[in-house]
Amino acid sequence: MTRDRGASPLELALGLMLLVVPVTIIVLSVAPVFEHRNFVRRAAAEAARTLVLADDQPEAAAVSVVKTLAIGMGIDPADVTVILCGGAACSLERGAQVSVEVIAVVPELSSFLPIGELTVNATHVEQVDLYRSRP
Repeated sequence: MTRDRGASPLELALGLMLLVVPVTIIVLSVAPVFEHRNFVRRAAAEAARTLVLADDQPEAAAVSVVKTLAIGMGIDPADVTVILCGGAACSLERGAQVSVEVIAVVPELSSFLPIGELTVNATHVEQVDLYRSRP
């Protein structure tokens, strides 16, 4: 009677190399895209709110908020673009709507995946309060 010797240690090692390692690499490579996406959404909302509420130099204050958030997230502020009111002059009259678009460049994802750089953007629209009084 012969005794069969299993190859389960070899199968386990190959299984880990063929299944777990590629999935881990993909998850770690795609995570910065979601991080930058959440950043642009939050930054657009915060910038629009700042644009509506700031008393003096609202455009500069809105851009400053986005750059500060980028630094806090570890994102290079040079990779972030802020477009206020579609590139036109923002009307801050009562009831007007202002829009802020934030665009961020996601750096090259991984050396394993030949994707390169991606761009993510988000737009947020905020209405100027109808009953707000400005000095």
